[in-house]
Amino acid sequence: MTERLLGFTFLGVLVAYAVNLAADEIHVRLFPASLWFQSHWVIPFVIVPVAALLVLAFSFGFFRPRGPRWADGVALLVIALLIYCTLGAAYSCWHYCL
Repeated sequence: MTERLLGFTFLGVLVAYAVNLAADEIHVRLFPASLWFQSHWVIPFVIVPVAALLVLAFSFGFFRPRGPRWADGVALLVIALLIYCTLGAAYSCWHYCL
């Protein structure tokens, strides 16, 4: 299980970074002046990465009925830390507000 946790952490960092970068590029290129996107920033910067990381964790074998619960808890902790680290300091006002 330790190997799965390490692999999940490594790929989770890549997935979280890629999703965050893609959401930022979509916003800058397609919706730079959209107030809806700025007021609902939590969807592309929190909900989509969490969903992607949960799918990745499930594909690594976490959250299965017969799996160890401590590993599921560690996977959830890794997901929470990755989301916390990928959020910008000012959340939706990284480049867009000024």
